[in-house]
Amino acid sequence: MEQKYKIAIGVGALVILLAVLSLPTVYYVGNGIDGTLYWKGNEAYLFTAESKAGYHFSYLAFPLVLAVQFYWAPSPANKWGCPLVIHVTPTAIERQHGACGDAQVQANFVTPYDNNFYAVCEGATLCRWAENGYVTATAKENKRLDVGALPAIARGNNEVISGWRVHYFPDAGDHFEARLTDGSVISVANRAKHLRSYPWVVVDLLRPDQTAQELYNVNGLPRIFSKKAYVATFRAP
Repeated sequence: MEQKYKIAIGVGALVILLAVLSLPTVYYVGNGIDGTLYWKGNEAYLFTAESKAGYHFSYLAFPLVLAVQFYWAPSPANKWGCPLVIHVTPTAIERQHGACGDAQVQANFVTPYDNNFYAVCEGATLCRWAENGYVTATAKENKRLDVGALPAIARGNNEVISGWRVHYFPDAGDHFEARLTDGSVISVANRAKHLRSYPWVVVDLLRPDQTAQELYNVNGLPRIFSKKAYVATFRAP
């Protein structure tokens, strides 16, 4: 009888395990939010990115992931993104995109210098922002600007580098304004209510005697996707 009892327990455990493994998968996608505003005179550059991170778990594990998400962040199963720079002038708004994909060019320590914006790209090489993304700096540019000097340049909020004032996206509940010499104002606000909330950043351009124009509006709160929409979001190029 005892042997039959053990067999029954083993069979029951196997059935439960198979049932768990057969549970459908929940897919959800979050937007990456990171940005820096540079402004001088009557123009401004917003360096940011369009990026998404995808996750998928069984419905059984999903509640646990939600419960601990502010203390432990799982590694994304998929990533997609591309650099985005929004250039504001007195007469236009230009949106410049870099190459998109799961291995987009990574650039750090963006620094204005000599009427251009330079950064440290993959392989610790000096690169420059062009209208279609980051390009490798020329030999002449490398002589003028040592890539090793970029990380040491101060980048605190409201620091001025080569005449450009710098400010990062604000924390939850905060905002700041950049005032241009033509009377335009760029308002940057994080609408998240709490520091542990997902960021929600909105950037508006207010020109004198004109209706406000929205430059950027991204909510980082992850959303549940269907499997079809998830696959389409992270489709290989």
